[in-house]
Amino acid sequence: MKKAIFSLLLVAGSLPVFAQVYVNGVKLSPNNTGQYIELDPQFKTDGSCSFIVDFGQANSRKAYVSDEKGQRIDYISLIDGLNIFYEEGWEVAQISVLESGRRYLLKRRY
Repeated sequence: MKKAIFSLLLVAGSLPVFAQVYVNGVKLSPNNTGQYIELDPQFKTDGSCSFIVDFGQANSRKAYVSDEKGQRIDYISLIDGLNIFYEEGWEVAQISVLESGRRYLLKRRY
């Protein structure tokens, strides 16, 4: 019986987990965003980064990607974060190079 329960837990733990993207505790969805969003990565000295997200909301300079409780999320790398957005239905449409760094315009895939 213990082996059956362990096997079930092992299989359940290997199922794909779908990421959800929140900004200041609010889930991004087609209901509250348009077709485009802009990501402004904020890099840390260890190479990790967080993202400021502009989806047309007021005060977008303080709108960080967060968990459902509003706690800011740090990604292992820029690519890690972009992969999460891709899983959520966004793709990079344009990269702008500015004096302050790069900005990523993402377009909704579906």
